[in-house]
Amino acid sequence: MYSYIKRLLLIIVSALVFLTVIMMCCIHSSDNKTDNTPKETSSHTNNINNTDKKEHKHIFHTGKLKGVWIPYFSLSNGNGAMTKEDFENHFDRIIEKSQENGINALFVHVRSHCDAVYPSDIFPFSDIFTGSETPPDYDPLEYMVTQTHNAGLEFHAWINPYRVLTDENAHLSEQSPCYDWLDDTDKRRNIIEYEGGLYLNPARAEVRSLIIDGVREIVNRYDVDGIHLDDYFYSFTSEEYDLPEYEEYLEKLNERTPPMTLSQWRCTNVNMLISGIYAVVKYADDEIQFGISPQGNMENDIEMGADIYEWCSKYGYIVYIAPQIYYSFDNPVMPFEETFNSWQGIIQNNNIKLYAGLALYKAGTDTDNGEWLDGMSIITKQEQYALDSGADGYILYSFDYL
Repeated sequence: MYSYIKRLLLIIVSALVFLTVIMMCCIHSSDNKTDNTPKETSSHTNNINNTDKKEHKHIFHTGKLKGVWIPYFSLSNGNGAMTKEDFENHFDRIIEKSQENGINALFVHVRSHCDAVYPSDIFPFSDIFTGSETPPDYDPLEYMVTQTHNAGLEFHAWINPYRVLTDENAHLSEQSPCYDWLDDTDKRRNIIEYEGGLYLNPARAEVRSLIIDGVREIVNRYDVDGIHLDDYFYSFTSEEYDLPEYEEYLEKLNERTPPMTLSQWRCTNVNMLISGIYAVVKYADDEIQFGISPQGNMENDIEMGADIYEWCSKYGYIVYIAPQIYYSFDNPVMPFEETFNSWQGIIQNNNIKLYAGLALYKAGTDTDNGEWLDGMSIITKQEQYALDSGADGYILYSFDYL
């Protein structure tokens, strides 16, 4: 009876969060001439059925989660264009190696740079399979989900919400929604140029709609067990990059409303996206997990607009948090045990799971003045400490270092 009531309350809260996000986005749009055209925020979903809910088939781990991150570049065999057989053989080896290492959940990069490793009505196809934006004659995501489930493993679809390009020499596909925005006076502010790269602007309602629509597309079409975000939120800290949007916010306030600081305002922008994703995921299927892997440094997270305290204390944001605690036990600034305990301490919502993100890539290297040179023993000790201290599991970065 208790579990039924708790589940009912969760559904009600999720619905309220979803309605709140929609209302906030509508208010933002009605007050902003650059975002007030309904067809702009709905154009991405013209070919996505938003009412017919797919019957999902899931695989969920028992006991503690033992996951591994598989970044987008690990999905390529490095030999150029991959045929269907090439890709399937390559991913089969990823599954096999993961199983050999006791992994029970794969966190696979499906959208890294405002693109997709699946046929999308919104984003251009990733060039990691063919060396160009021309899609192959197969659906990598469909195969990955199916084979992962056949192996008895969980599949979490990992996306970067805001990153478009990180290299000024990189090519932006003409099929990208960002391509037209760059040449549109009214929509140009949807994109921020920073250190030679391009990033979606978290303050813009149309950007939030784009990202949420992309998540909806995945959960409506594929049997993913989870949606996963990493630590890419506000990539810049200087106010010059989003000052126009912040000033616009301040101008709308009445005299009785105290203004948010720039940091609070940025966190609010990201929170609207996170709660919107949560609502879309839970509407598609309440069993699908949604979680985030922020940086291990909490101060950095807040500075980046990642409101970890809000996410870990309230309903309607996340199901789990997986901080990247990429520090050794002897780190002079952020020792592993102390940092883990701090993360455990901010979780005020008992329904939120804690997974420790561990730096497998550092094991056996001379990183941090040689503190990792003893190889896998440090990772083993961190795994054990996290599990003994009450963590619900861990995730290793990354597959290439298994």
